[in-house]
Amino acid sequence: MRIGNLSGIPWYVRLSIFVVLAGFVYAGFWYFVTSGTRKETKGLLEQVSQLQKANAEAQIASQRLNEFRTAYKNKQEEMEELRALLPEERELTKVLEGIEDHARATGLSLRKFTPKDDVQLDFYSGKRIDVSVQSSFAGLRAFFDQMARYQRIVSITNFEIKQLDKQASNRTVDARFDLMAYYVSSEKIQQKQAAAQTAPAAPAGAANPAAATTQAVQQAAAPAK
Repeated sequence: MRIGNLSGIPWYVRLSIFVVLAGFVYAGFWYFVTSGTRKETKGLLEQVSQLQKANAEAQIASQRLNEFRTAYKNKQEEMEELRALLPEERELTKVLEGIEDHARATGLSLRKFTPKDDVQLDFYSGKRIDVSVQSSFAGLRAFFDQMARYQRIVSITNFEIKQLDKQASNRTVDARFDLMAYYVSSEKIQQKQAAAQTAPAAPAGAANPAAATTQAVQQAAAPAK
């Protein structure tokens, strides 16, 4: 069909022909020209989806890291409070000497004051002492009262008491008990310090996950320019 003959064709037929031609042109443009751009756009959308997921995980990690830091700070404060009450291992001898002085000051006659094996606990240790004394009941009560208010942490267990067959004014009972003096060993202090230095660091991007995601998207989009 010649172009000059188009004038003789009804207008609606000409319109249909133009619409069909325009459709072919648009389809060719869509398929051949924009296919690369559409492929890059699809890849970018997939990367954005992955980065958004990573961003959510980073936010959770950041929150957990803050919770860990708060818990660690609280434990450090508790440890400092305990260290004020718990002597270090090198000070333990002075603590035991102080307990002996308190016993004599309240009128106790020390029959036995024998250190036993140490007890290892999570954050501190304990030195068990096998103690046997003779005294009046009032003197023994005064000694226990002083131990309850002692500036260092001690405990008394396995308490046994009996009356003496031959009594005197200041010796009416015979008592034995296990006294535990608690302390912080230098080894445990070093372990806690080492644990503090190796505390888990924040994951990459956890400090500012939104900024990390934005930067990654920009880097991914750079080749599409």
